[in-house]
This record gives sequence, structure tokens and C-alpha cells, in this order.
Amino acid sequence: MIMKHIFSILLSCAALLAFNACSDQEYIDKYPDPSKTSTVSCEKLMTGVFKAGYDYTMPSYARYFCFETQQIGRFAQIMGFINSTGRYQGMGETYNNNRWKNFYDVLTQFRMLEYTYDNLGEADKADYEVFVLLAKVFVYEQLQQVIDLWGDAPFTEAGYLGITGDVKSSYPAYEKAETLYKMMLDDLKAINSRLAGMNNLSALTTTYLGAQDYINKGDLLKWRKYANSLRLRMAMRLSSNGSLSSEGRSVINEILSDPAAYPVVDNNDETVKILADADGFKVLDGIREGFESWGGQCNRASQTMLSVLSGDPRLDILYERNAEGIYAGLDTHDAEADQQKLFDRQTAEGGNYYSAVDTATFSRNESFPGILMTAAEVSFIRAEACQKGYVQGDAQAAFEKGVRESVAFYYQLNSTATYREPADAPSSSDIAAFATAKWSAYSSKEEAIATQKWLHFGLVQMLEAWNEVRRTGIPALYFQTDNASASCPEVPARLKYPTDEKNNNRANYETVMANDTYYTKLFWAK
Repeated sequence: MIMKHIFSILLSCAALLAFNACSDQEYIDKYPDPSKTSTVSCEKLMTGVFKAGYDYTMPSYARYFCFETQQIGRFAQIMGFINSTGRYQGMGETYNNNRWKNFYDVLTQFRMLEYTYDNLGEADKADYEVFVLLAKVFVYEQLQQVIDLWGDAPFTEAGYLGITGDVKSSYPAYEKAETLYKMMLDDLKAINSRLAGMNNLSALTTTYLGAQDYINKGDLLKWRKYANSLRLRMAMRLSSNGSLSSEGRSVINEILSDPAAYPVVDNNDETVKILADADGFKVLDGIREGFESWGGQCNRASQTMLSVLSGDPRLDILYERNAEGIYAGLDTHDAEADQQKLFDRQTAEGGNYYSAVDTATFSRNESFPGILMTAAEVSFIRAEACQKGYVQGDAQAAFEKGVRESVAFYYQLNSTATYREPADAPSSSDIAAFATAKWSAYSSKEEAIATQKWLHFGLVQMLEAWNEVRRTGIPALYFQTDNASASCPEVPARLKYPTDEKNNNRANYETVMANDTYYTKLFWAK
């Protein structure tokens, strides 16, 4: 039964990807692919970079149902799943290859932007530098995701074939994940400084920014906050383990000790996001089908998450009760046969026993945005930094602020629902009391912070949830061994490089082949 469901998912992924490729015309008309236009300009190339990464930035069908829910969400126990054979092997080569390839599509667009800018006259560069800087911030977030999924990756030499036309020189070498992280930390600092000095943009640049920047609408302060918050995320990723831990802690202290020089996302009004209906283009084609088809394979709650959400004001807008009027999640301790029986329960008996994700907030919410950075994440980073002594400050205050922001963030998502009336948000005093109670409930304050951070990422940023579990070991997750799988019996520590990459970049792949296993830990992992 379960394998039939998964096979259906794979077929549907292919069909929906083809459908979405045909449904993007309105967006293409607004932001044409620079490689297919007769006039190539920096501002349009910047938008081309954003657009190239659309599928894995927005809550798209390709991202949610052909990449994240059936592997990343399972590995972090964000999603409930049945203990079936092959459960840790993800969606397979095709879909992991699509994610890998998508990043290099983004990078290729960025290389063309760099090339175009480099070939401008010196007088013109002042007007167009900003487009390169903003695109680079976006590229670095995508690069961090690739590193956190696979480890070492080609970057510095990658993406130039469209410019050089030289196939022989187009096979890029792999770079160490540590080297790439260090590069991004340094570059993001420089980008913040450069943007801070752009106080007198020309009327031309300002006009182009407003028209082409659909992320922050040309607001350079918001871009600085995005860049600094991304750098802070990277620094915290490094701070606990590995060769760059001292570097990470130093960057955390630098940013959080000097908010004037390094502004970060500080409240929910500053959430870095892409609106689902930007310029009238709906990005959620297929989302309802993905969440609600195949008997609910991609939308059931994990018991781990429901246990953490007990008594939480977010529970009612994250999941729905089952026919018995209770919240029930798939427990990784349970036997496959018992799980399957409850999963396949007939309609006359109440239907699928396990709770589904909330319909109004998620599956039928046409206004669900693409989330890049939230205030709650930054607050939880601050709380951990204060708790561990990386920076001076009140860990409890930062933690409680993070919980308050997270609750408000999810109620804001729910408030955009049109399928049914949005839920009434709890009062600010009730949320504040809840946040204080959460701090008091944990004897280990580091556990309190990490658990709430994992919960906040949840269904919205599954990869970040898995990253935090691998970095901290919190929450402690239980997985049964898949004894029927010879290749992947336990939850992976990383994804294996896609077959296309192995075949097409063979000589360079051989330099990392020895570490290309499911169980090679990322250098920053616990």
C-alpha cells in the first residue's frame, strides 16, 4: 500500500512540474528569462536570479512534494510517516538532482549578471552595482542550502559555460564546505557595509529597484537586515562544532553587539518573504493537491511535534483534529502494520486517524508566502548566543521574544486564509504568559531554545529544522532502523550527490567520492 502511494506521488510530481512550467507565462511576461531576451541588463538579470530560484524559495509543488516532505521533513520529524521499507531514501535521484541543478541554474544567471556588470563602463557601474550585491545575498542563501544538504560543492569555477562557451574548461572543481562558509561570512559583511554607504542612489537605479526587486521592493535597509541575519544564521550554524566554531562565535558577537552597524530582522513586520501573489502571479498551483491527495501521505502530523505543541496556542492553526476530536500524530515507535491500519481506516470508521496539516493556514491558503528570514529565528539565535556566553544579553528575554514572534507569525499566516474564517489570535498578554511558562518548563535552557527554534521552522522551513537537529541534537528524535534497506537503514546525515553530477563532472567528483555516503556528517554537525 505505502509503495503504491509513493509511486503515485512520483508520477504526480512529474506531471505537476510539467503543468507549472506551462502556467508561469504571466510571470515570464513580467520578468522574462534574461538568456532569452534581446536586451540584457543588470536589473533584469537580478530578477532572473530570483526567478531561477523560485521553486525552492516559495512553497511550490516541486519543493514541498518532490523534495522536502518525503525526506527532509521526515529526517527532522516535522512530518509524520509510516515505518515502511525505504522510508529514509527520500524521493529518489530525479528529484534530488532537480534541486541540485536548480542551484546551478541560479548561479548561471548570477554569472551572467556579474559578466554584464563587469563589462559596463566605470560611469555606469555606480548605478548597477546594487543589483549585483542584492543578487549575491540571494545566491548565498541558496548556496548555504546546497552545502547543508550535500557538503562540499563546486562554486567559484561553476556557472560560466554560458559565458565562455568552452566545454573543456566548464567542469568546476569542488570546494570545501568550510571554505565556502568562510567566503560567505566575509562577503556578507562587505555587502552590508557597501549597502550602508549607498545613500544617494540615482533616480534611474531607484526606479529599476522598485520595479525589479520583488523581495524587498528596493528597500536597502531591509536587504541589509536580510544579509546580516543570514550571516548570523551561518555563524550560529558554525558555532557549536567544527573548524570554524571560533569564527562563528566571533561573528555572532560582532553582529549582536553592534546593531547600528549590523541591523537584523527584529520584528514580524520585517519578515523577509516573497508574496504568493506578487504581481498577480499565483505560485500555489498544485499545493492543495499535494497536501490533500494520495490518502494524506504528505500532510500528516508527527507525534513528536504534537507532543511539543501540547497546550500551545499555535496547535489549532497548525493541525486539524481527527474524527474523534483529538490531535493524533504518527509515532516513530509504532509498528508499520499498526500505523498503516490507522492510516487506512475507512470513512465509516472516521477516516484516516492521524491529524492533517491545517487546511486554512496551509493546504488551501493561496496567500502563503515564500519565507526567507523571520524575526523569531533571529531572536532564538540571540537567546542561544546569550545563554552560551557568545554575547552579553538576557537569554530569557530573547527566548520569550522569539516565542511571541513565532506565535504571532503563524497567526499572521492564518489570517490570510480565504478557505474559512481565520482563527482569533490570542491576546498579547496570553502569548507573553505562554512564552514565560515555556522558559520555566525546561531545566535545560539550551533545550528550551533549540526546541522552540525547531518548532518555529516547522512546516515552513523544513530544511532549517533538519539543520538545527543535526547541529544540536535537539529535540532528541527516535527512529526505527529500516532493516530491509541495505543502503540507507538509518536517517541520513546528508544527501548523496546526484547521479547526473557524478557522471557529468566525473573527474572532480572523484575528489569527494570517498565521503559521498549517507552517513558522512557535515563539518558543523554534532
